[in-house]
Amino acid sequence: MKNLSANSLQIIAAVLLILLFGYTAVSKILEYDKFVFQLKLVQMPAVALLAPLLGILIPAIELVIVWMLCKDNLRIKGLYASFLLLLVFEIYITTMLLTGEKLPCTCGGIISQMGWKTHLVFNAVFMITSILPTIYKPKSRIFSGSHE
Repeated sequence: MKNLSANSLQIIAAVLLILLFGYTAVSKILEYDKFVFQLKLVQMPAVALLAPLLGILIPAIELVIVWMLCKDNLRIKGLYASFLLLLVFEIYITTMLLTGEKLPCTCGGIISQMGWKTHLVFNAVFMITSILPTIYKPKSRIFSGSHE
């Protein structure tokens, strides 16, 4: 079996993240009013105050990341951006868990059916998916004089 190259790992991660962010961005756009309403319910004054702006900004950022992941020359930056956005979401979810908020997830689509703890794990898996290709360095092969 051939070793998984760094480029192959980047492409696999990019495809998974494109599916995730593409799906959630479109869901948030299609359900904009619901998304903004749910953001206004959050017990974080800044989030509630900025809900209409966040309702546009969050899916826009997700779509920019999708675009970056599609471009060979921007893919690594897109993976880092994915990690950072997922980190922000993890902080938000952790805050929701620590405050005991029983609000629905604002992610959109079927993903919003997950509980907060499940969502924490789900995002952690995608954080690993986004950062692993940026740190994975395949071992270089050193050939001796004979080519067997």
